[in-house]
Amino acid sequence: MRGPAGLCSVFMERRPSIRDLAEATGVSAATVSLALRDKGRMSEETRSRIKRAAAESGYVPNSTARSLAGGRTQLISISMPAIGMAPEVVSSVEYFFKLLGGAAAKALELDHGLLVASPSERPDRVAVDGAVVVDPSVDDPTVAAFDRLGRPVVTIGRRLDERAGDQRTLVVDNDYISATERMLDHLRDGGSHTIALVGCHPIDSFQRDSIDTHRAWCERHGLTARVVMSESPRPEHAALAARELVAGPDRPEAVYATIDTLAEAVLEEAAELGVAVPGEMRVATCSDGYIARSSTPALTTIDEKPVELGEAAVEMLIAAILDPDMGSASVQIGTDLVIRASTA
Repeated sequence: MRGPAGLCSVFMERRPSIRDLAEATGVSAATVSLALRDKGRMSEETRSRIKRAAAESGYVPNSTARSLAGGRTQLISISMPAIGMAPEVVSSVEYFFKLLGGAAAKALELDHGLLVASPSERPDRVAVDGAVVVDPSVDDPTVAAFDRLGRPVVTIGRRLDERAGDQRTLVVDNDYISATERMLDHLRDGGSHTIALVGCHPIDSFQRDSIDTHRAWCERHGLTARVVMSESPRPEHAALAARELVAGPDRPEAVYATIDTLAEAVLEEAAELGVAVPGEMRVATCSDGYIARSSTPALTTIDEKPVELGEAAVEMLIAAILDPDMGSASVQIGTDLVIRASTA
């Protein structure tokens, strides 16, 4: 962490920004902005430290930000496709409620209101200063609409549209490459040498990372990669994908499902055919929710830290709203491997 003196020397040739002050004082950009406006909940020591750093570095508020301040609504939105489009997926609802709780708490802490929006709604229908979009689809219409409006949008999961390179991209995500490798290592170390991955449409960045990592990991270990895709996460489609894996003559020794409804379908198909889990086939999934915990046997999974994802996304969004000069940014939230009976 640089001190104010370091800031002075670094910015002899350019004006320091809110992000520079945040780095120097060890707080978020949103906290810096709130401190300089005597808003937000923080200790007086923190507020004084930020103001002192701003004065000693010669910080001058961005004129565009000042002119926009009077027109801000102090309201941001968050859209969660899985809730809006697939409410029957109980585990997804649980995951997004945790994420929403983290986002709402952080928004209140940073003096903003949070509106939960359906991905089918027009973003210009309600005046908001910016948006968080969870698991954006390819050419996501909400992301595109906010880009057109010139309002910042933070995605939880990368954009997959071809226009992303033309925009300031603000991303919060898990490191699914490392998480997938850790899961595959766990399955191999337990004795599984044929490991299939089952995913589903529509593809988002987390599934793309998981599938690509599975293929690369198998090639690196001299194994044949096998990927089976379900038409959707719905039970009837998941059952078809599970049957292809479990009932076929080349049944894998382990299955990693990107979504827990897919893993649940694999367990159900295995039980119907008398295939012992984990004795004859080991099963794991991503996302630690109700299904993973309550399945028989309980599923080994990945804790994606949804509360931390929500907090980080809102903090990044408000920083971008308060600092129009802020460029592209990304934050990765770590994951934990949760080992349960399905792979023991």
